Amino acid sequence: MKNSLGKHTISIFIFFSISLLYGNGFTTNASLDKERVFVKEAVVLTFDIKQTDYAKVMFFDFTLTESEAYEFHRLDVKEEDSYQNAQIHYTYLLYPLKSGEIEIGFELIQKVTTKEDVAYSFSGDRDNVKGITTTDTPIALAPLKLAVKPLPEGTQLIGDFTLTHELKTHQANAYEPIPFTVEIKGRGYPPILENSFLSTKEYTLFKETPEVKTIRSAKHTDNTVTYPMAISAEQSFTFDEINIRAFNPKTQTSYILTVPKEEFKITPVAHATLLDKVDSPAPIKATDWSWIGTLLGYMAVFLSGFFTAKSVQWYKKEKIKEDPLIQQINQTSDPKALLTLLIAEDSKKFAPAIEKLEAHIYGKKPLNLKAIKKELNA
Repeated sequence: MKNSLGKHTISIFIFFSISLLYGNGFTTNASLDKERVFVKEAVVLTFDIKQTDYAKVMFFDFTLTESEAYEFHRLDVKEEDSYQNAQIHYTYLLYPLKSGEIEIGFELIQKVTTKEDVAYSFSGDRDNVKGITTTDTPIALAPLKLAVKPLPEGTQLIGDFTLTHELKTHQANAYEPIPFTVEIKGRGYPPILENSFLSTKEYTLFKETPEVKTIRSAKHTDNTVTYPMAISAEQSFTFDEINIRAFNPKTQTSYILTVPKEEFKITPVAHATLLDKVDSPAPIKATDWSWIGTLLGYMAVFLSGFFTAKSVQWYKKEKIKEDPLIQQINQTSDPKALLTLLIAEDSKKFAPAIEKLEAHIYGKKPLNLKAIKKELNA
């Protein structure tokens, strides 16, 4: 009896162990390549998903939880999917942004469907593909914990970097801009400087947006940051040395990057030479009215032509208004119609035209209808 009870107890224990491990039909595994790091020291995080329930078709949406405690970038995702045997490997590059113990959260959604739904989604032609129907389940995962050590006080850059600078000249005229460039290159957290290059009472500093080139990998992050600037001043001045404090997490040592001290010779420019002495346009020295005569001549010619054209138009319009019969005559296209129109007017001035029309209609004599209309319009 005791043995039977013991066997049942062991069976129940094994059953619950399997249910807890495979309850969702897949397993996950998250790991960090370091357990203790400095602030802004690179950490590689990997996350693996492996399907264990082969009777279902599974898809997954995964990412890290956004947080003010860290910054992350997805480097790679490798998927090995044999239809019902999903295996996914994610690789992230992570930078902790504050010291102490921080938690790295995960967001995972399991999408489950069937072979029939997958087949249905691809039915029809290319322009009629149907969406896959899935059952989506958010999965709660325990966060990873990371111990983060503080940086030495005053640290501005984290990584292994070198600094170079380039000046076009050490001499210029007053207020003439002098271009110069600072470049920081190396491996580590992107070397973006704030408030390191500022104007002073002796000179004005003009800055552009830094040019940042970053290449991330699981091994290291390569950076090149270029600071294009220009400087101008009214008189000669000294550009003081600038020291930038950096820290290398690998060697756990601090070091200094330096923009060296520079002397600039500025040639003053007399204020009078900066004034614009050229009048544009040049002032009129004497009043010249000759242009008015030329203008009046052009206007007379223009008005003459204008009113001549208008008078012709007026004459034609008045002529039409005074003798509307002309319009009717011009609209006729048949000798009989024109004869009827002229007889109806009962005017002796149309007698010659009426005789020609009657001779044509009744005597079969030739007739030029256009010529008759022209005579009538005269």
